[in-house]
Amino acid sequence: MKIVKTKLDSTGLYNLFDMKCIEISNTTIFDIFIKKDKDYVIIIEAGTKITQVLYDKLNKQEALYIDKRDVTKQVLSPKTLKYHIKFNQDNVEKRLNILYDVNTQIFEKYLNNKDNKIDIKDMELLINSVIYLINYDNDFVKNTMPYFTNKYNLAKHSLHVSFYAVKLGHLLNYSDNQLALLGLSSLLHDIGYKKIDQSILNKEDKHTDDDTKQIFNHCRYSVEIAKQNGINDTNILDALMHHHERYDGSGYPHGLRQKDMSDFASILSICDVFDALTNHRPHRQEHSSFEALKLMLQDSVMLNQFNQKYLHLALKSLQ
Repeated sequence: MKIVKTKLDSTGLYNLFDMKCIEISNTTIFDIFIKKDKDYVIIIEAGTKITQVLYDKLNKQEALYIDKRDVTKQVLSPKTLKYHIKFNQDNVEKRLNILYDVNTQIFEKYLNNKDNKIDIKDMELLINSVIYLINYDNDFVKNTMPYFTNKYNLAKHSLHVSFYAVKLGHLLNYSDNQLALLGLSSLLHDIGYKKIDQSILNKEDKHTDDDTKQIFNHCRYSVEIAKQNGINDTNILDALMHHHERYDGSGYPHGLRQKDMSDFASILSICDVFDALTNHRPHRQEHSSFEALKLMLQDSVMLNQFNQKYLHLALKSLQ
């Protein structure tokens, strides 16, 4: 045990800790103390995985304490995300669930806000953790995909697209600043769906022409909402507007061709379609990652719609 020497009035430096805040198999992100005479003793160090034995040991203590500076770390949020990721970086399923939880917090806050307010800073903090994990684990995407939930919702789809896009940008030797912009573009790319009637989006029957027109509007809505939230980076705004464009001119909203599409839009177009194909949708079952990439690389229609270099890099990252 480590003993932390303190003054007699040291009670102001430590807060009582509630055992309900930890679970067996979780990793602590802060030191846990007990009080011994006039000293505070570290009984569990930060970064320790809680086993049944350790949990029982903690449960037998009369009182547990944590440094008051660590109190806010107990609650998982965008601002504490980096601590939770750091101490769970080798637990693939746990780190994914942490990212899912924080991403859900961000999107629920946005979807429930009548003024379409988005906490961009929180999104940036989330993307910073994605970049950290991709730099830390060279096979981050491949290792993480088996744990993906394949039931579509806006939040999870946007997060998955950010994984694919940031990984692809990493393979293209993007700087961390470029990766941050690309990742933010990924999280924001479909925010305009909030303005589309959900009955249209969840429709199991074939969309009518009017339905399709409504869906096409989400790109414009995404740009409008992003601008409303202070986003003025042209790379991001272009990606939001044009991630449904295709190299052969068959996309929307402007029918752009290869020469007119930005790198960000080209990357997001691939990542968006790939995640859509590997998720269950009301009108069809999902494909495996192999089947999805095979479609995008070999299908007679899709073959000419995407950047082939980027597609092959994406395939390489999953092998």
